[in-house]
Amino acid sequence: MQIQFDTVREFATWWYKQGSPIRPPFENPVYVTDIAYSLCIYREGNCQVELYICKPNTESPTHYHPGVDSLFVYLGGNLEFGKEDGSFLDLSAMQKPDPTNKHHALLGKNLDSLEAAPHSLRVFKEGGAFLSFEKWNKQAPTSVTVNWVGEMVGDQHEQTIQNTKEK
Repeated sequence: MQIQFDTVREFATWWYKQGSPIRPPFENPVYVTDIAYSLCIYREGNCQVELYICKPNTESPTHYHPGVDSLFVYLGGNLEFGKEDGSFLDLSAMQKPDPTNKHHALLGKNLDSLEAAPHSLRVFKEGGAFLSFEKWNKQAPTSVTVNWVGEMVGDQHEQTIQNTKEK
């Protein structure tokens, strides 16, 4: 029996309480663009967790993912998430170790992106990584890399989306 969740935050809380299990789906777990690699590390019902590892010195244009609510959780590196108005959250003051545990000060910090909310990403010279918790409201989960409305990040991204449509 698959579990269904009412909100993406409810799913994220449940996933952490389960011990942050890793169980990539057999079909199409990896997607590649010009700026990032994504791996679906867990899927349950209408929700999933994708790990994004981003290339240094890259940026995505403003875009959105129809039918998907997301919660982005910072893991490491140096990146900023863009808001709906195109401005970025300045995280430069947080680019340091947390004095209490020596992990990155941003580790575990999160940002909601509800259905169809425009957002973007800017990655600095160190590269970056984050988790994308996703609740798919209208279709079975695949990847927000291919469920994308807006300018693509490059030729590889366009090819990845085209390959998905041909399946």
